[in-house]
Amino acid sequence: MRAWFWFLKIFLYPLALIICPWKIMDKHKYKKYARGQIIISNHLSWMDILYVYFGLPGGLKRALSKKENQGNALQRAFMHSIGVVFVDRDKPELSAMRTCINALKNGHTLTVCPEGTRNRVNRELQPLHSGAALFALKGNAQVVPYVVHHKGKLFRRNFLGVGDPVDLSDLYGSRTDENVLKEATERFRAAMQETLDSLDQWVENKGYKRERKKRRAERKSLKNNYKAARKEYVKGTRSE
Repeated sequence: MRAWFWFLKIFLYPLALIICPWKIMDKHKYKKYARGQIIISNHLSWMDILYVYFGLPGGLKRALSKKENQGNALQRAFMHSIGVVFVDRDKPELSAMRTCINALKNGHTLTVCPEGTRNRVNRELQPLHSGAALFALKGNAQVVPYVVHHKGKLFRRNFLGVGDPVDLSDLYGSRTDENVLKEATERFRAAMQETLDSLDQWVENKGYKRERKKRRAERKSLKNNYKAARKEYVKGTRSE
């Protein structure tokens, strides 16, 4: 599965850049942890999965999808091959839950949209389901918010934002009753909303342009320092 995922990612990455170009705010906040990781994201269109798979670095990212998206046998086999786990939202199967929790315990990344379905009304976050909280607490996972600025359109640039990890340290090891799940879910909502607000400001203030200028200045400074050091080295060797 992992080799197939990497093949598709490398082969299709240039095409993804053309179909759904993106800019990411604070990508450095997304990193690997000692334990599994859950990415919690808002859900505005089918293109969101492309932003996660191709926009974020790293390898295989398992993703939850509703059972209705399975399609025919060939589509289902392909989706399974790239890490998609299908769940029944009304009656979650124990096998699907076990697959997700085991993936997290094995250090894998799981992508979850806690809203449960696409937001077809507006950009405001819908009520969140507690499934992501259950997986996080049972799998002892690190949770990172990853939000999409607006509904994706083909060949139009979108903006994505990575937030700070959600602190669940006081809830790990607790009995996962209704109150604990509710508390964790509220923290997820707050983290996602905070990241959305930061992303709005970043886009409005054209933060991506400032970051690009900063990177250019840093590369220029490194190049100049290298030239200066090399010049001093050559000068020293000649004097010997």
